Parts: sequence; C-alpha cells; structure tokens
Amino acid sequence: MKIIIFAAGVAVGFVIGSRAGRGAYEDLRTKWRGFADSDTVQHVKGDVKDFAGHAASDVGDKVSETVSKVTEKASAKIDEVTGKGGSGSGSSAPASAS
Repeated sequence: MKIIIFAAGVAVGFVIGSRAGRGAYEDLRTKWRGFADSDTVQHVKGDVKDFAGHAASDVGDKVSETVSKVTEKASAKIDEVTGKGGSGSGSSAPASAS
C-alpha cells in the first residue's frame, strides 16, 4: 500500500513539476492506465477484494459471538445480583436484608 501511495506522489509531482507539457502528462497517463488495466493488477485487485470480504465476514462473526457471550454473562450476573433465576428453583425469592 505504501508503494502505491509513493508512486502516486511521484506521478503527481512529475505532472505538476514537469516542464515537458501535455505530452509527458499524456505519456504518463497512458502508462498508468496500461498498468492499472493489466490482467495481473486486475487479478490482484479481485483477490484483495475477496480476501477483504472474507475477513470482514469472519470478524463480524467473531464480534457477534463475543457480544452474545458477554450479553449472556451480563444477564446472568444481573440475575445473580437481583436474585432472579440464579438458583434454578424457578421462583424469584426476595433478597433478605440483614
């Protein structure tokens, strides 16, 4: 990723700082399009897109699982603190004050 940003910076600097005029710009633009439209770049682009999609899906699944576990633990702790359903007796016994 850093190399792409660097190359883009070099290209912009070349275009802005060039005294060669429109011809140099058009030549650079033609070369860039040839590179960007090449089969290799398109293949890598597709692979990266697929990888990102799978990674996002995996992360989403893990986040969902973690949220479910945390919610269950928090609910159990709340029930324990409030005296609801913690003992498995089926009735909610009032908390005794000492």
